[in-house]
Amino acid sequence: MERVGTFSFKERKAPILARMLLILIAGIVAACSPYSANVPREEAPLPREAILRQWEAKSRETIESQQGPLTAERAVEEALGASPELEQIRQRMKAAAEQVRQADSTFYPRLIVSEEYNITNNPVYALMDIINQRRLRPDIDFNYPGTQQNFGSRIRGEWSLFEGGSHWYERKAAVAQQRSVNAELPAARNQMAAKVTEIYYQWLQALAFTGVAERALESAQTDERLGEARVRADAALPSELLRLKARRAEANGNLVTARTNVQKLQAGLERLLVRPIKAGEVPDPGIAAVAVQVDDDQKDSGRYVEIALDKRPEMAAVRSLIQAARERVKSSQSGLLPRLGTNVQYELDSQNLGSFADSWFVGVQATWPLFEGGLSISKIAEARSRLKEVEARGEQIALDIALEVNQATLAVQDAAEKIRVADERRKWAGKALGEVRQIYARQAATVDSLLQAELAWNQAEVSYTAALYEGKIAQAFLRKALGDFAEGIAVVSDQ
Repeated sequence: MERVGTFSFKERKAPILARMLLILIAGIVAACSPYSANVPREEAPLPREAILRQWEAKSRETIESQQGPLTAERAVEEALGASPELEQIRQRMKAAAEQVRQADSTFYPRLIVSEEYNITNNPVYALMDIINQRRLRPDIDFNYPGTQQNFGSRIRGEWSLFEGGSHWYERKAAVAQQRSVNAELPAARNQMAAKVTEIYYQWLQALAFTGVAERALESAQTDERLGEARVRADAALPSELLRLKARRAEANGNLVTARTNVQKLQAGLERLLVRPIKAGEVPDPGIAAVAVQVDDDQKDSGRYVEIALDKRPEMAAVRSLIQAARERVKSSQSGLLPRLGTNVQYELDSQNLGSFADSWFVGVQATWPLFEGGLSISKIAEARSRLKEVEARGEQIALDIALEVNQATLAVQDAAEKIRVADERRKWAGKALGEVRQIYARQAATVDSLLQAELAWNQAEVSYTAALYEGKIAQAFLRKALGDFAEGIAVVSDQ
């Protein structure tokens, strides 16, 4: 027993080296962790600064590329690449993948290295330190062992061998959850492409309305010149000329409103592109002004509903959510089964870092919770309720998709019919205006007739232009309802 109190460097060299080796291994493992390598070293830029830099960079890229007028296809492609909404989903996908890795980690043993120092005069803890350090003497006073300290180094291994299958089912639930999150990206891409297409054609529609307003202003100016000629020839009262001037002022105001609407819609499109649109990129609205053609397939909404339910990523997402909920029900049921685990521990204890005493421990634990106040039963009931909730959500999504497809199909058919009617109305209104204008020039028609013909022509032009682009938007909504924009870059034809 006296040898415990005296020691040499050779006697303590091996324990010290073992202790240092444990600490060194723990430090290397922590430093080489893939997670520590991914920790950002620099402060992230503020959202305002990041957006301004991205805006300027996108603007420079557009100037250098000189791609000409902006098309619907390029607008969709740029918006999908720059959208912060899609980037949020990509990060959620990465987080879901990490949740699967976390679920995988439960199948592996845990290795824990710890360093501890304590000082105490509590008899129980003090005696434990003395015993662990192999310094217990027969004459020690158990009631007053004195103040003791301990330097402890421990390496502990734990391995859960069986948890009633909960780890297995939780991993399957995490994989299903990951599939559901992954389906959010094509679903959001489908929504984004349809939104960009809608705003793009609304922008072209506003540009076309501007052209109609310009022609209406030119027509009003022509009528005003005819009125001035009639007044000079004493064939009309000055009040007629004043009414024609008011009509010209109204047409000018409509042109200002149309140009303002163009700027508003262009700003909305720039928000989706995350960059400004240059003057050289403004397209000719007449390029996309093509009448909508309805084929026989677009009249069969029932077949389209079946296609959409198979193709829409929202359905794939909810199916994965249902699968995840089912696996969590099975995981909750594992709480009624016994559990088996094991742990191993190796420990070095010292009073003053002089001499070290080592010890080891191996244990196997088997537990079976026979009564927990109904906790496991409640968890099972909760998991089943969550499953029924997700199943009801899946039914709701399917009904919403069917309704969306039916409405989109009817909208395309309605748009095609409106275009046909508006085109016929525009032709007759244009002919009527030309005839009334000739009659008015020959002083055989009143100014009221001219103003009415002018108004009817202007309304017909606006209705026809609106119908053309509403048809393009209706087609885009039908493609969105079918999920055509979900995979890859959506191809949107301007023809």
